[in-house]
Amino acid sequence: MNKKLIVVSIVAGCFMGGIYAYMNSPTINRSFESKTEIVVPTPQGSKHVGLLAQLNFKRSGHYEMYFLTDDLVGFNVSGKYGFSSFGLSLMPTDADRIIPQDKKLSIVETMFSQHGMHSMEELKIISLDDDRTILVAPRYSYLYTSVYI
Repeated sequence: MNKKLIVVSIVAGCFMGGIYAYMNSPTINRSFESKTEIVVPTPQGSKHVGLLAQLNFKRSGHYEMYFLTDDLVGFNVSGKYGFSSFGLSLMPTDADRIIPQDKKLSIVETMFSQHGMHSMEELKIISLDDDRTILVAPRYSYLYTSVYI
């Protein structure tokens, strides 16, 4: 009887410890999506360029992110992330340009497709509600809507 009680106690302790470690993990498993537009000056006035961004955080401490224009030009980046008292830091380890085959790029598209090579340190996180979050970078702000996985 005592051996069974000891085994049950050990299994229950391991289970509770695993749940506690999971709940207090400094990482998350969540996906965010942003749809917005930027206004680009042109010789004829201005042009609206639609942007789609997706940011996927994994429980392992890694992330994947991509930014695409309406013409499917942009970049994707992956790396590690961490939280600190200053905010969220994204540390890229790999980045690739996304350019459709045989697409002649404008200057804005060329610059945009190379933007992913930069890290983003100390992003401020403003949670509006359970489904909407704003990430504030030094020069940009992005409104993300949660996509639960």
